[in-house]
Amino acid sequence: MKKFAMIFALALCLALTSLVACTGGQADPTDTQAETWLCACGQGNGGKFCSECGTPRPEPETTDPVTEDTTAEGTEESTEAPTEEGSESESATEKETEPAETETRAPRYDYFDADVKADVTLDKSVYTDMTLTLPANLQVTHGDVMAYIDYVLFQYRTADNGSAQVTDKPMKVGDDAYIYYKGVMDGKEFEGGSNWTDTSPYKLGLGSGSFIPGFEEGLVGVIPENATKDSPAEVHVTFPEDYGAADLAGKEAIFYVAVEYAVQYTVPVYSRETVEKTLQYEGEKEFYASDAAYLSEFEGYVKTYLESQKAEDLEYAKINALWNHLTEKAACVNLPKLELDYYYGAYLEEIEYYYDYYKSYGGTSFTEQYPDFDSFAKSYMGVEADGDWKAELNKLCEDMVKKDMISHAIAELEGFETVTEEEFKAELKYWVDSYQGYMTEEEILAQMGEEVIREGAFTEKVQKWLLEKATFTFESAE
Repeated sequence: MKKFAMIFALALCLALTSLVACTGGQADPTDTQAETWLCACGQGNGGKFCSECGTPRPEPETTDPVTEDTTAEGTEESTEAPTEEGSESESATEKETEPAETETRAPRYDYFDADVKADVTLDKSVYTDMTLTLPANLQVTHGDVMAYIDYVLFQYRTADNGSAQVTDKPMKVGDDAYIYYKGVMDGKEFEGGSNWTDTSPYKLGLGSGSFIPGFEEGLVGVIPENATKDSPAEVHVTFPEDYGAADLAGKEAIFYVAVEYAVQYTVPVYSRETVEKTLQYEGEKEFYASDAAYLSEFEGYVKTYLESQKAEDLEYAKINALWNHLTEKAACVNLPKLELDYYYGAYLEEIEYYYDYYKSYGGTSFTEQYPDFDSFAKSYMGVEADGDWKAELNKLCEDMVKKDMISHAIAELEGFETVTEEEFKAELKYWVDSYQGYMTEEEILAQMGEEVIREGAFTEKVQKWLLEKATFTFESAE
C-alpha cells in the first residue's frame, strides 16, 4: 500500500484467486514458495524476481513443507549438482547466492538526473483539482451495517425442535434448508451452478449469507414438500458485478430448487436487550434517552468495524483512481526504453514463475485448463482467449513508466523533487520495521542502496501530496 507502484502490479495478481481453485482448492498456507515476499526495494512480490528492482526471490531457510512424496521429488531435483557431495554442493550454492542477485539486477533509469517535465504535458489543474470516483462496494452503507448485524444474530440462533426434519411448514430466516439446486442462464445450465445429481442435499442456512444475494431470501416462505425435483421452487437472482467468475458477473439467472426438508431455528430479534445480553455490547454512555439511541450507537460501532475491514482496499482504490486519472490526462513522450524493458522483463519473469509453479503443483487439472504458456499468460493478464496478452503487458509497462515520469515531472514543476535527510531516515526506518528485526539499517542499505531508499522516500512524498489534492466520491449503488 505504501508504494504506489504496487497498484499497477496488482493487475498481475488478480488471476491468482481463480488459479488456486483450478489447482484443486486452497494453496498450502505453509508453502513459502507460494507466499508473497517483500523485496528489499520495497515491492511486495509473488514471483521469483522482484517486479520493482529485478532482485531474485531469496531462498527459504526452511525445508519444503509439502507432502513427503512431493518433498522427496522436489529435493531430488533441487539438489542436483555436478559434485558428488550434496552438502558441499548446497554450501557452494548458498555462497553464490548474493553475487547472483547482483548480477541479475536490471539496470534502471535515473529520473533525478533527467529533465522529465520536458517530456510530460500536464496542466496543473489536472492534479490540483481532482474529483475521483471509487467503487460503490467500498462504501459502507446502512444496509451493509444491518446485513452484518443480521449475520451476527444468525450465529446465535437456537433450534426450535432439535434436529427434527420438517417438510410441511414454510421456511424462515434461521432455518437450515437441505436442498438440490441447478442454475440456468439464458435457458442453459451453467458450470458450477448445480448439485442436482448429488446423492445428498446441500445444507444451506437461510440468512447465513453463504450464497449470492437473493438466493436465500428466495427460499423464505417455501414449504419443502411443495418444492420437489418434479416441481421445484424458482429463485430469480442477479450475480454481483464483482462476482469472481467474469462470465457470470452482473448477469441474471434462475435457480430451480428442490427442498428435501428443513431443520427449523429461531434467530434472536434485533433489540437493545439482545445487543446488551447476547452480543454483550458495552455502550459508551451510562444513560441513553431511548433504546433507539443505544442501537444507533451500536450501529455506528459496527460501521466503524466494517470500514476498518475495507480500509486497505479503499486506500488501494484511491491510489488506483489517482494514477488512472493522471496517466489518462497526461501526455508522455520519450518513454525511457531502459525502463520499459525493465518492467517487461520483470513482469514476464513473474508470469513464467507462476506458470512453472502451478504447472508443477497443479497437475492434470492445471494443464487441462492451461495447455500451454500462452493460454496461462492470457488468463494471468485478464484478456480474452482471442486477446493479445503481450499487448496488455506492454500497456501495463507503459503505464508504470508514465507514472514514474508524471511523479517526477510534477515534483519538478512544484519544486520539491528532493529528499530531505529526515525523509530518507523515515523511509529507511519503514523498511527496518517491515523486516521486523531481520535486517539492520546497515544491511538494508547494503542490499537496497541509497538511491533506492531515496526514490522510495520521494515516491511516498509525491503520492501523499497528490492524494491530499484529490476529492473522492463513490459510484452510485444500483
